[in-house]
Amino acid sequence: MPSQKPPESQLESRRDSISERASDWIRRFIEQFEISFVDTSHSLRADANISDYQDATVRAMIQTLLESGMNTESLVETIGRVLIEGRPGSVQWNSKLNQRRFVLIDKEIQESLTPVERIELAGLTKIMREQVESEASLPMEGARALHRKLLELEAKD
Repeated sequence: MPSQKPPESQLESRRDSISERASDWIRRFIEQFEISFVDTSHSLRADANISDYQDATVRAMIQTLLESGMNTESLVETIGRVLIEGRPGSVQWNSKLNQRRFVLIDKEIQESLTPVERIELAGLTKIMREQVESEASLPMEGARALHRKLLELEAKD
């Protein structure tokens, strides 16, 4: 579903809103993606349908991301996380997501995990790891209370 290109003035203001480093990276990515897509699409039949072109596009995008320095595991985790975050509402790690992750792990152990579920599991695992590694998971209130008590003891001495 193509979108209409915004006026040039809007494009310029958007370019100014990202760093030069990001702008340079995305320009190089797009150039490499175009090359990868041309290479990938050479193998398409003359009567290729939209699904064939979509597959070629995804293959070219994956190839380009891998060539940009991303490893396969990180790519799958990122795709899974982005797909989950694309759901309506914000994604906060919670017991429902944790339960879904357990269900998927059980299916993985039973070797009945589908490719789509594998990507979902990778995304859920990445979101869970980010939550565990974030400051939000630290018991800060208890640490603050201890800090206040220590300051009070120090002040008394």
